[in-house]
Amino acid sequence: MTLDETEVRDLWNPTWDDPFEPTVAGEDEFAELTSALRAVQEAFTRSRPTPQAAALAAERLRETASVLAEFEVGEDEQISGKRWDLAGRGQAVAPALRIDEVTHTAVRGRVTVGRFHSGRYAMNGGITPLIFDEILARLANSGGRPWARTAYLNVNFRAPAPLDTELTVTARLVGQEGRKRFLRGELRDREVIVADAEGLWVELKPDQTQNLSSL
Repeated sequence: MTLDETEVRDLWNPTWDDPFEPTVAGEDEFAELTSALRAVQEAFTRSRPTPQAAALAAERLRETASVLAEFEVGEDEQISGKRWDLAGRGQAVAPALRIDEVTHTAVRGRVTVGRFHSGRYAMNGGITPLIFDEILARLANSGGRPWARTAYLNVNFRAPAPLDTELTVTARLVGQEGRKRFLRGELRDREVIVADAEGLWVELKPDQTQNLSSL
């Protein structure tokens, strides 16, 4: 599929406005860059390099960092984290969450975790809240609802989450009281509930939506 000029421009100038639609397979250059970065993270974790190989890899990574540093921009202008069409939004900190189905009050997605996010033969316990915060927050802020931030997120760990296995993630908006939005989520390995979560998102006041680093 060939993208028209408007679609190409939108990919390279994304905004914080999340359309919250199912994930698509990105084939542009930034999608390839994100995929390559994730591959480096996984290869680094799985490797036991010689000192010479480690030094060579470090040199090449610093060269790559230098190339990208020439294009540094402010947070509102960056692409990473705002490529809503891609699994993981074009960032490489949390596992790449793929969105499959979205309604006004519910969402279903999938995630697969490798050894980069391992906590010894299973998903690291700190990664599970990242996944829940991603899917619950995106649902909380979708459907034309004003921007809200996480107030609390409680996670219950039910079973070890296996590596290199596709897990299902679901979220539901279960209630709203004024500025408070209550959500719940589940992480499953087929029929096994790996973890569940409940969280509260609080709608921000107009003066709370500005860039705090500029104050």
